[in-house]
Amino acid sequence: MMKILYGSTAIVAASMIVSGPTAIAAEKMKLKVGGYMEQWVGFTSQDDGVSEDYSGFSTVSDGEIHFKGKTKLDNGITIGVNVQLEAQQGGDQIDEQYMEIGGGFGKIIIGDENSAMYKMHYAPSDYGIKLNSGDVASWNTPVEDAEGDHISKGSGSRAPFGATYIEPDAVNDSAKISYFTPRVSGFQLGVSYAPDGSQDNNSQPNRDAVNSDYIMVGANFVQKMGGMSVGISGGYGTVTDAKEGGDEPEATSFGIKMGMGGVSAGVSYANFSDHGSKDAEGINAGIAYASGPMGVSVAYYHGEKDGSGTVAAGTLDGQAELDVFHLSAKYAMGPGVTFKGTLGHSTYSSDDVDIDNSVDESSATYLVMGLNVKF
Repeated sequence: MMKILYGSTAIVAASMIVSGPTAIAAEKMKLKVGGYMEQWVGFTSQDDGVSEDYSGFSTVSDGEIHFKGKTKLDNGITIGVNVQLEAQQGGDQIDEQYMEIGGGFGKIIIGDENSAMYKMHYAPSDYGIKLNSGDVASWNTPVEDAEGDHISKGSGSRAPFGATYIEPDAVNDSAKISYFTPRVSGFQLGVSYAPDGSQDNNSQPNRDAVNSDYIMVGANFVQKMGGMSVGISGGYGTVTDAKEGGDEPEATSFGIKMGMGGVSAGVSYANFSDHGSKDAEGINAGIAYASGPMGVSVAYYHGEKDGSGTVAAGTLDGQAELDVFHLSAKYAMGPGVTFKGTLGHSTYSSDDVDIDNSVDESSATYLVMGLNVKF
């Protein structure tokens, strides 16, 4: 039924695009170059392990170059493209690439992009290094005991152990098609379908070998009431065709964010079930204040991971917990240039009986400062 619905939606949208002999853009689409770059310098203090010392200064960088284009057809339909090039070598050189089709019917996104469940989620504002994304792992590295065991900090990015912005199986930028309704009386609904969890891959999935036919739904509500604004979101995602002998992973997320004047506050929650070693839940809470070019935020994240299932040798297979506190600030130095800083403390802990008591908790305190440049 869902496949028929998505197929019907695509056919209707396509017919709207090509309808009428006048559906020709006034001019050919032109690409614009944009993007961002972040460069961070920080100092971390944490306990040493066996032949391990992670305390000291470190640098972390992130950046992307975006190629964007949009054109409007004579029938009112807009067509846009977006290709995002990673600024660092190695790994995924092209991050996201997709096409947008928009009009009075809403918006359709086709390509390697986050799902409606991810894009419609609300979480507290955080003005420094990203707390709700798994980036804490860059400043806190659990150390090993004499047997080589250590607390696993995996499943933090795109998964509830370290982020409430999630999708089932952490599929992230897998190839998919998404539809977003117009916003009516503050409400908007989005639904996404992904054949499988692969990215940058045009081959048909072997549905006996991999999870396939992902369905992800997101919904949110935004409203202004007097001087107060409120945003509420909910999301759900699952696999409708599990690989042979496997489970059908499910993911849920909720968020609420309120603001008045320069003050905002929010809470978000996420959960993974039937994900094996990635089964986890997380909660993020925070409050922020911004006035003119300046802003200050205080945020907290707590994650719990079951750790059941097969894990890499040398890492724990028991439950793990993560607690993070961040005091952050930002200052807009000029158009597109923002100075940011974070004073943070995070702790990974474990109840694994195999890990040595001397390293079953890894705490780190760090001071990080950097520049964010958007262009």
